[in-house]
Amino acid sequence: MTKKILLVSSILWMMVFTACGQGPQGGRPNWTPEDMAKRQTEMIVKATGIDAATTAKVAAISLKYAKESAALREKYTDREARREPMKAMNEKRDAELKTVLTAEQFTKFQEAQAEMRQRMQGGGGPR
Repeated sequence: MTKKILLVSSILWMMVFTACGQGPQGGRPNWTPEDMAKRQTEMIVKATGIDAATTAKVAAISLKYAKESAALREKYTDREARREPMKAMNEKRDAELKTVLTAEQFTKFQEAQAEMRQRMQGGGGPR
């Protein structure tokens, strides 16, 4: 009898630990603007190979617009309502990045963005 109770409780604990070990279900993780800016900056650095000084400028721009993006997400809970303000914000961000990156680097950044969008539309998510 004791062995059965021990076995059942062990199985229950394994199920609890397995369930707790899984991340949030569905959708995107709950990223902070700082996390989003860091990922954006890393993507730009990887795509363009920019130096440390330019990376610092890009990181500042990324953080500025990640915070603005988070504010828009809070203000407009409906995705369709948020589309136009986000588009305008992204255009401002791109204009600002153009002042920091060379024309070749900016083109590489745009190509990396397009590739990421393709992966996301295909269900693969960012990699």
